[in-house]
Amino acid sequence: MTERNSISVQRSGSIILDTTRDPHGEVEDVLRLFAELQSAAGNLHTYRVTDLSLWGAAASGNSADTLLPLLQENSPANPPATLVRRVHDYFNRYGQLRLESRDTGLVLCSPDPMLLNEAAQHLGKRVAHGVIPISAAERLSAKSKLAQSGLPVVENATHRLTGNADFSLNESVLLRDYQKQARDRFVESSHDGGVIILPCGAGKTVVGVSIATSLRSSTLVVTPNRTIGEQWLSHFSSLTTLNADDIDLFPSDIGRKPITIVTYQALTSQRNGFARRLSEAQEVPWGLVIYDEVHSLPADVFRQSAVLQSKRRLGLTATLVREDGRERDVYALVGPPIWQSRWRDLERQGWISPVDCYEVRVRVDSAPEQPERGFAGKVRTVERLLARHTDDQVLIAAHRRKEVEILSNRLGVPSVTGETPQSMRSQLYEKFKSGALSCLVVSTVANVGVDLPDANVLIQVSGTFGSRLEEAQRLGRLLRPKADQKPARFYSLVLPVTREREFAERRQRFLVDQGYRYRIVNVRG
Repeated sequence: MTERNSISVQRSGSIILDTTRDPHGEVEDVLRLFAELQSAAGNLHTYRVTDLSLWGAAASGNSADTLLPLLQENSPANPPATLVRRVHDYFNRYGQLRLESRDTGLVLCSPDPMLLNEAAQHLGKRVAHGVIPISAAERLSAKSKLAQSGLPVVENATHRLTGNADFSLNESVLLRDYQKQARDRFVESSHDGGVIILPCGAGKTVVGVSIATSLRSSTLVVTPNRTIGEQWLSHFSSLTTLNADDIDLFPSDIGRKPITIVTYQALTSQRNGFARRLSEAQEVPWGLVIYDEVHSLPADVFRQSAVLQSKRRLGLTATLVREDGRERDVYALVGPPIWQSRWRDLERQGWISPVDCYEVRVRVDSAPEQPERGFAGKVRTVERLLARHTDDQVLIAAHRRKEVEILSNRLGVPSVTGETPQSMRSQLYEKFKSGALSCLVVSTVANVGVDLPDANVLIQVSGTFGSRLEEAQRLGRLLRPKADQKPARFYSLVLPVTREREFAERRQRFLVDQGYRYRIVNVRG
């Protein structure tokens, strides 16, 4: 039974849940549908009701009649009237603004004239003949601006019938409960697009493949690099009734087969000022476009790929954290959050590996203006850590290519950087996976899309300043469940008398909010 008074509701929309009074997670299960998780540190979890979270809830078929009684029944006082009014207003507005295709082009329309006038004011436009004309070039910026103003747009602007594709999951494929729930939530959503957020190692690709088989329509998968694209090819071939001949991997001509896989870079690259592949892709009646690692989409170049016409759009990522603050652009470009699983929840269920996190403060007798001495201290610390993990599969990560080279030469182990040929990368990854290689030094090129399931130790020597995303990505390399069920180890090396300490605090924030804790270890470098 859930105890009353398990939550405290603030006028701002913040909700503090005492998990000791919610032993079965009944209240938290509902809160996740309507509010964004801010922090899961300790027993007090903080959620926040936002326009974005209400958008996702509405798109998934939920209503105010589910949220508000929960707040009333489980808090010592009735929820603030301002919050109640805001929730009702938002659900009443959802679906009232629609982007549609007419003979004259794209238009924004609504059965509510006052709402349409409000949208016109935000866009700096006028209502003409009961609609707001939107040019193709304005489509994304208009949706983004309205979403940020609390006016989400439901898009019904697919110009052509979608292409059908007859394929299904193999009968032997058994999805995990949360994978089924994520798939069903997306397929049954009333919205044309949405984002699914799952930790590294939780099977985002499997969810994407299962959604494609449920919709049975021509599918385009856009990935950040070739390695991830090849993984999608492998999953479609092994999990579905398709074979490799039914899948176009990095094709020169797009749209010939049921499944097409391209990279963001190849899709949007221009020659003589013209992105040929993107133009070709716009002519294909896609039933589904999947944006893998969708946090990459807001980048100025990659966001061009969001112009593609499709019946449904799916974004997949482990975290939408971006240091430029543009993560919310993803929801405007693709759709609201449809499903999200917390890292520590899946860890407790045994689907991802537990990880012990350590911040190793390396003290050296040098001034901040002598970074080379600090790095040398880090190298000596890496050597000592390797001596403690001789029986483990160890990844050593560094930000700069020069650092990778120094570590590789000093330790006598191979390395992978952006300069490493794809064939050599594949060979080294396979040797690491087979156990023939127990240690590998990697640059940022291995932050995403590298499937090394037996890695159980990662030593982070340096990173991209205060990037929370990179911290999550690197810890994600360790999340594949291990045969011995022992926790993996994540070491982050920090020079405490430099700006690295400030960067470390920023980097760790996302994982701390997910419920992870860093143990502090002081060493002499």
